Amino acid sequence: MREIDSNSRLSRLDIALFDFREARDFAEYILRERLHDVKSSIAKAKLAHRAFNTSMIVSYIRPFQGNDEPDGTKVRLSAVAISLNETERVLHEEVRNKRNKVFAHSEWLSHEFEGINFDGLIRIYKPASDPLTIEKTELLLGMIGKWIKHIKSLRVTAKQQ
Repeated sequence: MREIDSNSRLSRLDIALFDFREARDFAEYILRERLHDVKSSIAKAKLAHRAFNTSMIVSYIRPFQGNDEPDGTKVRLSAVAISLNETERVLHEEVRNKRNKVFAHSEWLSHEFEGINFDGLIRIYKPASDPLTIEKTELLLGMIGKWIKHIKSLRVTAKQQ
């Protein structure tokens, strides 16, 4: 798999930029509308929070997943392409895992409690799709800003080639 870099097609860089801008829009909406403050699990705003959180995570992770190019190769953005601090790296992995194990696929580990026999009568599951906390949403928003800046700089270099 090839990495997205300044030698990538401009349209691939544009698509990654679009994905990050979309993720930014979802994060900003969640924070602006104070969706973390909604306490009732049956409130429509809580449903909106879960929906925007899912969309934010899926949009953020798209550039890192491996996308097909016209020549059949796959390209992806490397998570080490920019300097993320340790807290940001941990959040990046958490978000990637949430996308892969909860939103794109329903892996049992995400829903079942460890050490409980689910073949018996017990049917208690943990909520795997809970939104990120306000602190993590704010941190992810900052990370998205870093990625947008990085992709913009790759576009400038790509245009000059």
